[in-house]
Amino acid sequence: MNALPEICSCSALRQAARHLTRLYDEVLAPVGLGLNQYSILAKLDRNGELPIQDLASLLVMDRSTLGHLVRPLEQRGLVTIRVSKKDGRKRVVALTPEGNVLLASARPLWKTAEDRFRTRFGHDEAATLRAVMRQVTAIELRSTTNPASEASGQAHR
Repeated sequence: MNALPEICSCSALRQAARHLTRLYDEVLAPVGLGLNQYSILAKLDRNGELPIQDLASLLVMDRSTLGHLVRPLEQRGLVTIRVSKKDGRKRVVALTPEGNVLLASARPLWKTAEDRFRTRFGHDEAATLRAVMRQVTAIELRSTTNPASEASGQAHR
């Protein structure tokens, strides 16, 4: 199938992300994790326990989506969610010993997916892609102007 190149940057990015996510999900399936859940466990391992809002920010994800992903991890005993001792309004997520064990068994699987992608896409290209994606997630794209005015080149007053 010869599809025309995507002209919408967001659509092209989402299509590529779904394509790549399938690889990681398939490789991580034997340990019962998808890429999103693996990413949550890995972030908690690297950063320690985190308030839900901070974890969502690190994952560039909204809190409600994160909540839907974290609950099954909590039910499996891989993470705990508790009220923050510093601020009773915040909830904190932490990796459990069981989560650490599962993450350790998932890492080689994740590396298999990562190596497969880098080999097929190219090691330098993969590094460049990660750098570009860091740039994309670092820029502020939300506007305080009216989108219709912005499209016509006039700021909302």
